[in-house]
Amino acid sequence: MKILATFDGTKYSEAIMPQLQQIAHLPSVEFSLLSVAHEPDARLRRRGLPRPIFISSAMGTNAQVLLNRTDPTFAEDKTQAIERRISEMEDYLTGLAHQLPEGVSCHVEAHVADNVAQVIVDRAREEKTDVIVMATHSRGRIVQALFGSTTEHVVRSGVAPVLLVHPKE
Repeated sequence: MKILATFDGTKYSEAIMPQLQQIAHLPSVEFSLLSVAHEPDARLRRRGLPRPIFISSAMGTNAQVLLNRTDPTFAEDKTQAIERRISEMEDYLTGLAHQLPEGVSCHVEAHVADNVAQVIVDRAREEKTDVIVMATHSRGRIVQALFGSTTEHVVRSGVAPVLLVHPKE
């Protein structure tokens, strides 16, 4: 039996661990622990674009000062940020995998993407997953309608049965 368990890096998503520990006692169970982070915001990476020159007047005078805005300096580029994030998520998932009983087949996988739900659905389809296990936030219909829901998208995809766990507050 192939189980795909999703985590978003929060304690909230880790509420599925007791269910995974119970499922681990079934014969021939294989776990895939998956985490998908959103891609870094493109607005923070505007390099190479011409920057405007601002003209500012000194207070109470007719003097004007020209200010040439320069691009900010970043500690890492997008590729480095994605690689770092994937490495952090893999370490996190490896820590969770150690909470499962010894001898259970388990692999970890981390991705960075714009559409988190689609990555989950695609991975479940590719792995021919028998069950997807995820935590659900249950934020309510209005918030869900405005912002969408990763869980709802995965459930509606019909790619596999989904075991939803609502963590205790």
